[in-house]
Amino acid sequence: MKNILILLACLLAMQFAFAQSKNMNTARNHLNNYLNYDKAEGKIASLEKAQAAIDAAVEEVKAMQSANDPKLKPKTTAKVYSYKAQIYSELAAVPNYELADQAANHAVDAARISIAADKTESTLANIKILEDVRIKAFNAGVQGYENSDYLGAYNSFSKASEIAEILAKNELGGVDSSSIAMSAFSAQNAGKSDEAIAIYERLISMNYNDVQIYQQLATLYLAQGNDAKATQTINAGKARYPESKDFLIAEINTLLKAGKQQEAVAKMEEAAALFPDNPSLYFALGSTYEGISGAGMREKAESYYTKALNIKPDFFDALYNIGALFYNEAADKIKQANELDLSKQKDYDRLSTEAKGLFNKALPYFDKALAVEANDMNTLIALKEIHANLGDMKKSNEYKTRYDAVKSGQ
Repeated sequence: MKNILILLACLLAMQFAFAQSKNMNTARNHLNNYLNYDKAEGKIASLEKAQAAIDAAVEEVKAMQSANDPKLKPKTTAKVYSYKAQIYSELAAVPNYELADQAANHAVDAARISIAADKTESTLANIKILEDVRIKAFNAGVQGYENSDYLGAYNSFSKASEIAEILAKNELGGVDSSSIAMSAFSAQNAGKSDEAIAIYERLISMNYNDVQIYQQLATLYLAQGNDAKATQTINAGKARYPESKDFLIAEINTLLKAGKQQEAVAKMEEAAALFPDNPSLYFALGSTYEGISGAGMREKAESYYTKALNIKPDFFDALYNIGALFYNEAADKIKQANELDLSKQKDYDRLSTEAKGLFNKALPYFDKALAVEANDMNTLIALKEIHANLGDMKKSNEYKTRYDAVKSGQ
């Protein structure tokens, strides 16, 4: 009886192995039929038959694995999954195939399993499949990035880098550092700061050669309030790229955030000398000097705003800020005049005249600012107040009407 049971078990195992081999061979034959004949004619019936047969073969392999069947050899597993990878990669390439993305993912996963089982089996076929999908993913990432679809670009570049990892871990290819870097830039632009930080840190550990990696990482740490990590990153970048001046802006932002205005000003002066055509630097200098109390600071702020406008005449923020400098000084003189005793009429008249002169200085800057941003409510308020103080109530009311219309959404 025992011998009969053993014989039966052997027969069942042989039948199971035969079925697995039959399904794999059927899948291969249908695949060859598709590649040699049907593909050129746009027919996919044979490919779908190959899909059904290879899925059946895979299920049989899984069953033998679950049973720890010693008859299942790694080479057989590798071969079955390699055929699955080939078949599904062909499905992914069928024009207008609705499940193309899923098919590509199945192809990648099957090639990965095939390589893990026995990387010497169907090696070239597996590499080709993985490389084809990786390149498509990378190109999709580039297209997404160029179209400002940063989340889509992030997913595509991540997929490309993950596929390259499969090959690299099995010594069949190298790490796709370009995809990794682009996934970091895409993640940052998509607002996925934590993911971007992790990728930038990985790139630094890989010794990736791009000064932007340090700059963007420092910017992200600064935005998260992690000033210590931002400073550490900047210093690491400066150590690696000692000739680079690209860290000045990040240093300036770090110093400003820390309230170290004088140190920030020194760095900004250095940056302005290096980048004399950068209006944003001059604006930043003007804004910083404006925030520093002391003699001559307002004049320095005005001079740097003016330099910014010499480079970019329609720089709204610079136009508004320089107008606000004069406006605020005028408002301060009016406040001083109103606080005087009635007996000090001469001082009142002097301050009022000085205030009007300052309002007249502010006026052209606000006019130009409004020409750049016609619906800016703060500019409309300033112009309304200036004309009222200059005695032109008709003009003041015109700006009030415009302000009310913008406020009500008309």
